[in-house]
Amino acid sequence: MRVVTQQIYFYSILIVELLFFPFLYFYIFLKNKISSNKELEIKRTRKSIISNEIYINIHEWGGYADVRTKSIRGVNEFTCGLKGQIERFSNTNDRFKKNIYLTISDISLFKYKNLTERNVDVLMPVSNNGMDFSGYSEFYSTIKDKPNAYVLLSNTSVNIIQTEFLDDYISYMNSNPDVGILGVSYCSKIMQSFLRNNFNPHLQSFFLLTTIDVLSEIVKKNGNKFPGKGIIYKRLLIKKGEIAISSLALKLGYNLAVTLEDGTVFKFGKNNCLDNGYKRWKLQYSDIRLTCKHPNIINEIVSD
Repeated sequence: MRVVTQQIYFYSILIVELLFFPFLYFYIFLKNKISSNKELEIKRTRKSIISNEIYINIHEWGGYADVRTKSIRGVNEFTCGLKGQIERFSNTNDRFKKNIYLTISDISLFKYKNLTERNVDVLMPVSNNGMDFSGYSEFYSTIKDKPNAYVLLSNTSVNIIQTEFLDDYISYMNSNPDVGILGVSYCSKIMQSFLRNNFNPHLQSFFLLTTIDVLSEIVKKNGNKFPGKGIIYKRLLIKKGEIAISSLALKLGYNLAVTLEDGTVFKFGKNNCLDNGYKRWKLQYSDIRLTCKHPNIINEIVSD
């Protein structure tokens, strides 16, 4: 019954868009037109990290194979899965102590407990309501009162290609305290909309590096509820989970950043409430995975 309610809510948004399409389209056009072309400002910075630990959440659906091929329309097929994620964080040379939490929805379907015995610190069964965000939410609830530390939210849709990234990502965050969240993939607009000119750049939720404190601010800004929690209908979940977590960070005054295939990092945000960053946007529009060679890969940072 709840999924039907959420479907009705989602399609009611589309109906409103259709009814007011000319006005909304012009409003978005106007926002893009008046956006600032001045250099991105630092409006606020994160609180200091006071722990040498990093808390890593890997979320998995219990029915997936440990290695699988992922197909997305218009995107190059790629290999992913839990096995690759476990291997990714098995490196003990990173300078931060890693605490790995594996959240699994529909755990009764899970067949790979041998993968977790030596490589996972905490195994948490969770509801599948909210999909990835059910895991992220439960994980956050267990670490939210710990001393401020880096937090990595990911799922097993990350490309299995292994890269050296963690120390460089932490170094980037340390050097850019205005960045609330660092991701590895983005979409420049809301795809689930009739308004094709909408410009709402956000990080894709299969990999997000942030801190406990920033997550706590986002949850508080969202009415003390983790974005996406309890959303069953996938199209609505993208709006209320993936897009919302980036939007809330921007509303809090943080900038966002994404690593790119060429090894650079692109930072984006809003200089004020009237500025959506459209004129500063230098990247491919739409979903970057439609044009990149290795979708969902964790890009190495070659230079800032």
